[in-house]
Amino acid sequence: MNKLRTCFNSLNLQNKLRLCFIFLILIPSLIIGIAYYWVSYHSIIDIAKKNILDVVVKNTQLIDRQMGYIQESAVNLNVDADMYRLLSDVDTVPDSELLVKDKKIQAILQKYFVDEDIVTTTIMTEKFIFGDNSQLKVPVANFFSSTLWESLRERRGEAQWVPTYVVQDTFGLDYAVENPTVYSMIQPLNPTFIDPEKPSETRALSEDFNAVLVISFRDNLIREMFEASNSVDDSQFCISSPKGEIVSHSDAAKAGTTQELPWLWHITDKTGSMLLQYQGEKVLVCYEVSQVTGWVFASITPVKALVHNVVSLQTLTVFLCILIFLLAMLVSKIFARKITLPVEKLVGAMKQVGKGDFSVRLATSGMDELQYLTEKYNDMSEQIRILIEENYESEIRNRESEIMALNLQMNPHFLYNTLNIINMMALEEGKEEISRMLICLSDMLQYTFRNRQELAAFREEYLWLQNYLHIMEMRFEGKFQVVYEVDGELGQYSVPKLLLQPLVENAVVHGFRDMKNGGLLWIRGTIETDAILLEVEDNGRGMSGEEIEKAMQGDYHRIGLENTRRRIQLLYGEKGCMQIETRPGEGTCIRIRIPLPDPEGNR
Repeated sequence: MNKLRTCFNSLNLQNKLRLCFIFLILIPSLIIGIAYYWVSYHSIIDIAKKNILDVVVKNTQLIDRQMGYIQESAVNLNVDADMYRLLSDVDTVPDSELLVKDKKIQAILQKYFVDEDIVTTTIMTEKFIFGDNSQLKVPVANFFSSTLWESLRERRGEAQWVPTYVVQDTFGLDYAVENPTVYSMIQPLNPTFIDPEKPSETRALSEDFNAVLVISFRDNLIREMFEASNSVDDSQFCISSPKGEIVSHSDAAKAGTTQELPWLWHITDKTGSMLLQYQGEKVLVCYEVSQVTGWVFASITPVKALVHNVVSLQTLTVFLCILIFLLAMLVSKIFARKITLPVEKLVGAMKQVGKGDFSVRLATSGMDELQYLTEKYNDMSEQIRILIEENYESEIRNRESEIMALNLQMNPHFLYNTLNIINMMALEEGKEEISRMLICLSDMLQYTFRNRQELAAFREEYLWLQNYLHIMEMRFEGKFQVVYEVDGELGQYSVPKLLLQPLVENAVVHGFRDMKNGGLLWIRGTIETDAILLEVEDNGRGMSGEEIEKAMQGDYHRIGLENTRRRIQLLYGEKGCMQIETRPGEGTCIRIRIPLPDPEGNR
């Protein structure tokens, strides 16, 4: 950033204006283009979510209705009296009669299951397979040793929908079948017979009798439905179990396999959509969970297929930005030259003034700010010329005044000697108090003349304050007494010179104004963790809000508390402060808090 700032500052005014003009045009254009692309992108995604999800939900509901009807028919089959009679003696009937029973059972099954999409409807028993098994010939032993039978036993006889599987692999067949991949509904079958003569009694087959209803569907049934409703190029559909077992897929080769499907781990609701990475690209996944089978019906659409028009808009935006940049360069050159030409003339004239030539004048025309600046330059040059002449004369007068002031300046040593003479005279006359006041005054003057710095050691400031208070005590003839509560370690630190004098003066002159005696003045100084706390407290008359304001502003006779507050603020900033607490009729306490300096006086 510093390098960019330095580079920008090194440019002349014309190039700076051109650069600013280009950025003022180009950046808003880029922002608008990017914002339009962003809004369009998300709007298209949102619309696609709604439309695709509607298709997925409708297809899922359609298939659920079909499968729900199959499940209801299977429930009704379990209470069919004719089916009970036909299966009640399967284990004991001669093999010659099994074919007769098979034809009767087929007729019953055709009555319940008439869906044209069904590949086969069979009833598996340990002795014989009944039903329309012409398209799916499975030996009995192969079924009862298959994973379908094992999963049914694990589910304790509950009906379940089995995702698409390879028939030959599942049942261990060594011959080809007409529909090699199917998905099935399997349900234990134990028909219950209600005797019309004894309605309160029911008859069921033996618990040891194993009969399973198997209804199989061709796997391309769902694929054909979804492909017919797909309106987006490159879009895929996938129906899977929660474990990733593929029931149906746009890619027919994936049916009957198990895949790693990332959206399965993010499903929290029955219906929804999500954006995620799949097979190396960003895709929109819209899903619906079947209420009948528990399978996940999902549509997978590449985002780039949805927003290809927006990408074209992005390309157009880049092209327009390039065109705007070129136009901005041309226009900026024209306008920058028009603006900077008068400035260049003004700069040339200023250089001449810098060389001492105040006679250069520029022609003015027009009413804009640059012409106004030119006029003011001409006026300034003339005024500078006049001021130089006047300053020369003033300098001569100032030198004469300085010589006169030096001649009238009092020698401090002469003043000290004079005070010592008066002190000796007072002692000879027995005026010890006058002598003490003169000594205090002499010490105060020496402190003032000796140290002209802003800061002074607190021990020197403290001694000066004691001398000042002694003089004030003598002046007011015992009207007040002073109590000192000062930490001895404060002496090594530096504080602003004459910091407490205005506070003490305010207490004595204002606080004790109406008192004849009994006045108390506390001078406190303590060291806190990171600050010095100085307090001046009196038991005087206190101050009203108006009186505090007047005291802060100062007057003709004294410096004023406001000056002290401003000095603290200028020296210490926010680290220093002055507070006034007053109670009318009880007294006033003024606190000063300044940051703790080191012994050398550094703040």
